[in-house]
Amino acid sequence: MNRQIFFFIGAPLVCLGLLTLLTSCDIKKGREEVKKISLTPSQLAARFPYDLGPATVEISAYPENIQQSYKLFLAACSICHTSARPLNAPYIKAADWKRFVHRMHLKMDQREISLDKETEKKIIEFLVYDSKVRKMDKKQEFDQNQEKLNLLFSELVKEREKFIQEETEKLPKKETPYVGVQ
Repeated sequence: MNRQIFFFIGAPLVCLGLLTLLTSCDIKKGREEVKKISLTPSQLAARFPYDLGPATVEISAYPENIQQSYKLFLAACSICHTSARPLNAPYIKAADWKRFVHRMHLKMDQREISLDKETEKKIIEFLVYDSKVRKMDKKQEFDQNQEKLNLLFSELVKEREKFIQEETEKLPKKETPYVGVQ
């Protein structure tokens, strides 16, 4: 019930509040102003800062096999969560991606969605290559983006908590039975 209230009534309020807050925020040494961003319902439902980042990447300069792996990645990973989560996650090592992709593979099996080992391997191949290109080779740019996502997420969490508190205060109070003093 509270979630339904949040998404249908609170989401626009949270969005408005975030826009107001973000226009007055500063980021790091450069004191760049955070641009006004209108958040989508999926962004409002973000569980991690990475969910707030872009859900696609420009792959035209990637090798053909990596481009094909990217398509598999989008198809498989977006079944359960936004593709923004892995694309913006700070993981760069092949071992980390193997662990996460394998764990997601097991979760998909529980939901009776099959993902074969070859597809899993290609997804890992894309994630490792993409991490090298966007996260390692352009580390400073990626770190700045991470900082912005973390700031946006912390403001989003504050707005959610504020909204929940306001909604909780509006609920009728439970009556406490009088136990009396003897």
